Amino acid sequence: MKRSFSPSSLFAGVGVAIAAGMVSVAAPASAATVACAPRIADNVTGTSDCEMSTSASQDFINQGTVNTEKFFGFTDWNFGGKIGENVGYKGSGSGKAGTYDFSSLFSNPLVKDVMMVFKSGQGTTLVGYLMDSAKGSWTSPFEKAVFGFNGGSVKDVSHISVYYREGSSSAAVPEPTTMAGLALAGAGMAAYRRRRAAKSNG
Repeated sequence: MKRSFSPSSLFAGVGVAIAAGMVSVAAPASAATVACAPRIADNVTGTSDCEMSTSASQDFINQGTVNTEKFFGFTDWNFGGKIGENVGYKGSGSGKAGTYDFSSLFSNPLVKDVMMVFKSGQGTTLVGYLMDSAKGSWTSPFEKAVFGFNGGSVKDVSHISVYYREGSSSAAVPEPTTMAGLALAGAGMAAYRRRRAAKSNG
């Protein structure tokens, strides 16, 4: 499921500093997540985006955590359970690699966004993946090269939680600007036909 955004929300809160001819873009001060390091951004198949929490290491114990962290800019995530514990979700939700299948969630017309949140242990934070596919595979995103923890090069995943957002698909109802554009196009076509008919009759 694709993340939807408007151009204004894309730039909202982004600070741009211009100094000595150099332009740098900083994350909003209120952001609690950052883009995943490239080496772990594709550790889950069938995704459209990946973000890491800057501080939180727990999720479902306090459902509000992922909303406080504003994963993918949203604060209305619903906790849907954990892979392996929810009857509707199949797959393996711990260890260093596994699979996922939440077809039942993707087939629900009221669900518009689905996110998998990975949790490990000490020295790591939450890692979230915005999903495009109901089925796929994953490998642990908890790599020493990214998190700098002590011990081995990759940590096991403790569990994977599934979160979703409700609402009708944005594709089902055109935005007002789209409707206005369609109305103008229709009016233009009508005027063109009238001029063409006048030329034919004259």
